[in-house]
Amino acid sequence: MSRILLVNPWIYDFAAYDFWLKPLGLLYIGRILQKMGHEVFLIDLLNRHDPDLPRFIKVPKDKRYGTGKFPSEVIPKPPLLESIPRKFKRYGAPPEYFEWKLKRIERVDLVMVTSMMTYWYPGVWETISFIKERVSAPVVLGGVYVNILPAHARKSPADLIYPWTEPLRLPSILEKVGLKAKEVPKDWFERFDPMYELYEKVGYLVFITTLGCPFKCTYCMVPKLWKKFVKRSPERVVEAIEKYVDVFKVRDVAFFDDAILVDTDNFKKILKLIIKKNMNVNFHLPNGIHARLLTDEIACLMKEANFKTIKLGYETTGRLQKETGGKVFDEDIIHAARILRKHGFTSKEVSAYIMINMPGQKLEDVLKAIEICESEGISFSLNEYTPIPGTDDWKRLVNDGILSEDVDPVLLNNSILPFWWRGGMGEKEVRILKDVVRKKKGERSPII
Repeated sequence: MSRILLVNPWIYDFAAYDFWLKPLGLLYIGRILQKMGHEVFLIDLLNRHDPDLPRFIKVPKDKRYGTGKFPSEVIPKPPLLESIPRKFKRYGAPPEYFEWKLKRIERVDLVMVTSMMTYWYPGVWETISFIKERVSAPVVLGGVYVNILPAHARKSPADLIYPWTEPLRLPSILEKVGLKAKEVPKDWFERFDPMYELYEKVGYLVFITTLGCPFKCTYCMVPKLWKKFVKRSPERVVEAIEKYVDVFKVRDVAFFDDAILVDTDNFKKILKLIIKKNMNVNFHLPNGIHARLLTDEIACLMKEANFKTIKLGYETTGRLQKETGGKVFDEDIIHAARILRKHGFTSKEVSAYIMINMPGQKLEDVLKAIEICESEGISFSLNEYTPIPGTDDWKRLVNDGILSEDVDPVLLNNSILPFWWRGGMGEKEVRILKDVVRKKKGERSPII
């Protein structure tokens, strides 16, 4: 029996926070490998709830609903970021913990490392280098970063990359390293649960009920990563939730679908089953649901099912709403906010994501979006835009000479874009917006 280690890598960044982050793709890969007959292990360097972690570093306490700060350590900045006046950190477990975990697992035949944001690649590369200095097995790198920038990922210390979203091509990778492989069922998403058994303890659970999104927003990569929209049956979704809630005794479950309301009937069935099971769990939708698709019935069911976090995808006001794909307009946000308030949700539970620094966006676009949210009794979150390679936005920015196609991904970090690029509002406008938000929240403006 082959022994395969899965690793969720460090985050290297100026800021990172655990808003229900779990490496779901890696956990699905783990399940498929198990079904093939391999012995699977996991080291999740971002699992704040690992009972072994406090032996090596002080772990910040949970905040609201199981979220919280990652343990972190200040590290040197990459040369390209030397001028940024902020501390650069390694987020996650310390190297001593990682080394201890590797020694406990002993021999492995293959290591598979996942990835998320393209600009987090330094932490991914460092994780792989750390492994290769201590483990003789080949290392395969996959995940979102690899799917978006396969050519850049090939420069990493990994021996192989897995530049696909679907796990159907997993056998080809296993065969390349001489391991046993079986065909992956085409209906793997329906049949398999993420392999949460690889954890000893978690503070929350994350699930997805659908893959992909039929909308074609110019700033989003999801339709290109998933070629079609796929849903999982409500019975299998709720069965998995009930099973792992019982195993880990958690109180919080988040759904990270990109388009959970696209099939409203499917989601309604999930909600009705959750209500029937009476799980005594807080549910969360942190990924920005489609406001236009929200109905009275769904809002009523979500209230009864005990949803505590509902994020609406707003993005911006003005002409950019139509130019970026027409997914949402002001009237959709107003419609959704009023329905949710009608069914007892408050600004503590409902907020809208508003992007700042989008190409062509004006300061007044964001201020108007904030005003609409406040007038409708919901809160808002400002998300700094980042251009994603391969999207329509990216192609236009490259064609217009605003971005270079071979720009180092580390410069695409949304927290530093205002310092250097001219595709959005710029550093001055972003500071104005942040000051507006701080004043509304009664916070002091920091000196940067």
